[in-house]
Amino acid sequence: MITMLPFNPCLTVAASAHGAILRPRACRLAPSQAWRRGRVGLVALALLLGLGGLAAAEGLVIGGSGAALGTMQLLGSEFHAKNPDVVVSTEPSLGSAGSIKAMLAGAIGLAVTSRPLTEDERKLGAVEIEYARTPFVFAVSADSKVDRITTQQLADIYVGKMTAWADGSPVRIVLRPTNDIDTAIVKDISEEVRRGILVAQARPGVRFSVNDQDAANDLEKITGAVGPSSLALIVSEKRALRALKFDGKEPTLANAADGTYPFYKRLFLVTGSKRSATVERFIAFVQSPAGRKILANNGQWVP
Repeated sequence: MITMLPFNPCLTVAASAHGAILRPRACRLAPSQAWRRGRVGLVALALLLGLGGLAAAEGLVIGGSGAALGTMQLLGSEFHAKNPDVVVSTEPSLGSAGSIKAMLAGAIGLAVTSRPLTEDERKLGAVEIEYARTPFVFAVSADSKVDRITTQQLADIYVGKMTAWADGSPVRIVLRPTNDIDTAIVKDISEEVRRGILVAQARPGVRFSVNDQDAANDLEKITGAVGPSSLALIVSEKRALRALKFDGKEPTLANAADGTYPFYKRLFLVTGSKRSATVERFIAFVQSPAGRKILANNGQWVP
């Protein structure tokens, strides 16, 4: 007898005495639904792996960096339209490190990350392809009147010296975990900003947004909030956020590509040393003119 254990609205896992079968289902989730599914799916799949081997599935599951998943849903939808035999689904909230582990374990078919591989990950057989870059931005709610920020203001906000915007509304900081790539990018802006964010992280009761989607949710909902995000996430998920000018520079694709706007995130597709035919086809689509157009329309450029 087979027991069906659904762990993701886009996936169904069938467990039997002979193993576990992952069956993708065509669906699209609103961002507010998709990103909250969290790690439940991966945990359920990991438990099922104990029942036997994972059978081949007619589909491709992608997981990884939240900055890229909205665009991956759009790419997957267009890829499926051109390749009806393959259903592409995304597994949210894995992060870069978690998605690489899941890919190497065979739990997902393709990882998408916002950082290069470590040496240890390469030794385990992971292979990376940098497929795009996106402006790294500081964002506020679309309802805010704030449209720009400077390096000095950012440092002052982190140390608690600047506590209100020009209109008198309070400044609220949205922080990311200390080991997150967003935090590393912020620290590299200037020495004063680096010292400031260390002060902010040590402040009692400070709130950390665990992943990219949590941060976007906080920026949308908390009055006066400001924090890091990416143009790719804001555009692909149609977020009610405004990307701020930084030191007078607009975070457009053209400005980021030519270096006028200095901050960006690198985005990678990560596979094992041996790729399935389906993964090869999807990567080829991402790198095709049709794929590049989707990237460009969603806040990314190809380096």
